[in-house]
Amino acid sequence: MPTWVKPLWCFAFIVNVVSIVWFLIGSTANFQRSLDLIATATLLFFWIPSIFLSLLSIALFLKGWTPSNNVARALFYFGVLLLLCFSVFLFKGVNTQGWLTERITSDSLKITSDLKYEYRIDLINLFQKNSQARLYVRNVSTGVESSIPVDIYTNKIFSIGIERGKGQLNNWVLMKPTDLPDRYYLSTTRELRIQEEQFKIDIGTGTSKRLK
Repeated sequence: MPTWVKPLWCFAFIVNVVSIVWFLIGSTANFQRSLDLIATATLLFFWIPSIFLSLLSIALFLKGWTPSNNVARALFYFGVLLLLCFSVFLFKGVNTQGWLTERITSDSLKITSDLKYEYRIDLINLFQKNSQARLYVRNVSTGVESSIPVDIYTNKIFSIGIERGKGQLNNWVLMKPTDLPDRYYLSTTRELRIQEEQFKIDIGTGTSKRLK
């Protein structure tokens, strides 16, 4: 066996092990969500076979095995090729949103009835254990933007309707002014598909308080 083959085998093995770990952590967003349909298919067709090939490689390494005939060499080269090919599919099969970067789902931008603020609700990493909500507000007169954490029970959202057509609006929350400046009431709507929740928003301090 040529001297360059064993280093190539080691390289393919290491890359495959890294891809196995990368896929496991990435496809579950560091264990914050369950596998979707595509990730499940990748698990069955590439991840599990990769584990088998990696374990087989470890066993052959420990035994000091080398291919002794043409058939064994052909199978060996094919196995190394599979290690590399499976690694490519596992690396490509990972969606980094919701893990390395936030996955943000937002409703339509609206304006308060007093015409002072534009607002929308941003649902962060929806359908994951680490999901949360933030209220985006923009002062119409000054253009100043802010993002206010809102303790919406995002873990109770199991499905959501999103209108994507031209002219279609998503109204997941409504914000109404109070008698005090920069103080508003925020309530969720039926479109969010959870029981109504109400909050008091203080734009000046960038805080929210649950009322219901």
